[in-house]
Amino acid sequence: MPATMQILGWKSNGLRCPDHEIDLQRSEEAPHGVSLIQMPNGTGKTTTLNLLRAALSGAASSWGGMEVMKYRKIEGDQSHGTFEVRLKLGLERVTIIMNFDFESSRIHYKTTRGEGQVDGFEPPYEFRRFFSPAFVEAFVFDGELAERLLDEKHLRAEQIVEDLFQIGTLKKLEQKVTEHWDKLTKNSATDQRGLTRRRNKLEKLSKRLDSCKAEKERLELKRDETANRLKQQHAAYEQEINKEKHRAEELKTREETAMSLKRQVREEALDILDSMRSPNVLSPVFARKLHDLKVGLDRVKLPESAAREFFTELAEEELCICGRPIDEHIRVAIRSRAEQYLGSDDVTLLNSMKTAIQDAVGNNHESAEEELRSKLQSLGDVMEDERSARNEVDLLQRAAAQDDPAVREASEEIKRLEATLSSIEHSLEKFVNGDTSENTHDVNVLLERVQEAEEDVAEITKTMTLKRKRDVLRKILRDAHQAARKGILDEVRDAANQRIIELMPHNDIRIMRIEKCLVLDGKEGGSVGENLSVAYAFLASLFNRSEHQLPFIVDSPANPIDLANRSRIGPLIPQLTRQFIAFTISSEREQFVPNLQQACGDEVQFITLFRKVDERLIKDARATPNHAETFDGIVVHGEAFFNAFQVQSEETV
Repeated sequence: MPATMQILGWKSNGLRCPDHEIDLQRSEEAPHGVSLIQMPNGTGKTTTLNLLRAALSGAASSWGGMEVMKYRKIEGDQSHGTFEVRLKLGLERVTIIMNFDFESSRIHYKTTRGEGQVDGFEPPYEFRRFFSPAFVEAFVFDGELAERLLDEKHLRAEQIVEDLFQIGTLKKLEQKVTEHWDKLTKNSATDQRGLTRRRNKLEKLSKRLDSCKAEKERLELKRDETANRLKQQHAAYEQEINKEKHRAEELKTREETAMSLKRQVREEALDILDSMRSPNVLSPVFARKLHDLKVGLDRVKLPESAAREFFTELAEEELCICGRPIDEHIRVAIRSRAEQYLGSDDVTLLNSMKTAIQDAVGNNHESAEEELRSKLQSLGDVMEDERSARNEVDLLQRAAAQDDPAVREASEEIKRLEATLSSIEHSLEKFVNGDTSENTHDVNVLLERVQEAEEDVAEITKTMTLKRKRDVLRKILRDAHQAARKGILDEVRDAANQRIIELMPHNDIRIMRIEKCLVLDGKEGGSVGENLSVAYAFLASLFNRSEHQLPFIVDSPANPIDLANRSRIGPLIPQLTRQFIAFTISSEREQFVPNLQQACGDEVQFITLFRKVDERLIKDARATPNHAETFDGIVVHGEAFFNAFQVQSEETV
């Protein structure tokens, strides 16, 4: 069932940001489509954003004392503080409250729903997957998220996709099928001790297989990433080398010579190996022995012209070739003695063997060995030429590295990456080396042993038919998960790349694939503005393909992006979600707000929140009808005040 989440507003008291209440409702039923909240640096913008994340994820329940105390007001000596978020989840209104106890350095959650208020973080069950800390980061978005989307150490981009589209449900179903089979077979054996022993063996093998698979996948991913970085580093090296034209041309010529000689070495080596399959090529001794064999066959007149078939046919005649009658006794004797003579197959074999010996050995027993020695000498000469050519390439490369620090740095990085890649590939060998010992890491061997162990368990529990059905169902679910995952990831990638082209038509930056992070084609990342645009494109494509409606909360939506590209971000906002909330500063308004307003029309709500430190701003705000004031902050609603707002000096808090 599609899920709809809307933020109706929030309220903060006694915390590091100014006390304030933000109301995002346009009507009783729905919030504004776009809300721009202007907060100058020093107002607690980052604090408010972190509080929203904590309220929506329940993460603050595990915060340590030092983390909790960061949210205490700098001025004053408050012992308590509160932050609450009002939500509409589907048709139900939900309020999540965080009570800060600064005396005990603890945070207590309360959740208010239709049935009343309960202790703890308790959103409705059907929405809980959207309230995980990792997923909340995807729709409560700051500038750092763009960097994390491109860094595998932080955010799993593919996990966001799987969570949103519930692809993981297929894996959970597969696990449930396995658990159901385990439950059915748990107590059905006649020999309980035998079953326990077999189940323990199966469990041990399964854990080892899972561990080896995970390690193999980790190494394969690391190998692919290292190979990709190595490819990029080679390109960087070539770019640095090509800066000096004469050096680049000479190096290219030498490398082509070395590669040509390398191919020649391979071809001649293969030719020699092919020749050495004939024993007479290795030594004249073999040639003479083979010749002697042919001479011996000729001397004893083998193969004879009379073959076994002659005597078999003769036994069917009435008269022998000598003219005497052939009776039944003589027929039996002829047939039995025919076995002593060669058949047609033997004759053919001997004739072929004699011909082959003559063709291979001929009359000169030493010629084949002499030809082999000549080929070996030629191979040695070519190998020496290849070594010389490679040495010349190495000398040119070392000279280039000495003359140009950039070339040297690129060359050293290539060597480091090659060593790393070689080490990874060596580590991967143990997972596919066919080792059948008890402590093997070979995944295929372990998989076979797990299957055998499962069959042993099934046999003792008399559930072989059930096991076969379980295996078929698990394979269907596994294949469906892989197909769905790949299909959705590819579609989101393609849609995101199309949006990147629209946002940055002149920038050569594209998403190559979606894994733990967004992997860019040919580079690890772009500028801050480019990375933010890539993140917008990815999230816009992601949310647009989902039937679920989630809010999108952004810190500084356009600040890192240059003016030329800001105008393209505004029209993208309505495509992201039905509710867009942005924390902005005054410098972001140019080229962003007008285009956003043009795309959204009357949907835009303008809010300005600031500390009560500037008397001029306080006076202007109090003169505005739609404002709310606390002891340390003022909230003003309205476009005119929003556009006119400007602070002389901003401090980061």
